[in-house]
Amino acid sequence: MEDNSAQTGAGIADLLLKCHQLERELAGSADLSVDEFHCLSQLYLRAPSSAKELCDLLGVHPSRASKLLNDLEKRGYVARALGLSDKRRERITLTSEGVVAARSLLQSSAISARHMAASLPSTSVRLLVSTPASPEEQTPVT
Repeated sequence: MEDNSAQTGAGIADLLLKCHQLERELAGSADLSVDEFHCLSQLYLRAPSSAKELCDLLGVHPSRASKLLNDLEKRGYVARALGLSDKRRERITLTSEGVVAARSLLQSSAISARHMAASLPSTSVRLLVSTPASPEEQTPVT
């Protein structure tokens, strides 16, 4: 049983590596770093209202998030403004250019992921489907 678990783990590690390579290719095609790609994606998908929320989503230090936001702001993808109710908190939004860029990246990501999944051996696909979900994934959030 333990050998099978190691084999499953190795298969999952290989899939994760392929996903990371896909992220690097997609980010590079838009002249973005992987962190900038993640930042744009999270701003598009979850619209965090502050740099602190963005740090939590990305799992980065505040100084890294600040650099990412500065770089994306210079490119015209992000706008920052003082908070409405709390002037100490900065509101972060995507500009119209940022929305277009994020949407395009996510669409490319979905297409590339489908191609990658289609090229995987059936054993890898079974790994994805048969890997037990964590307790958090099994319980619907209400």
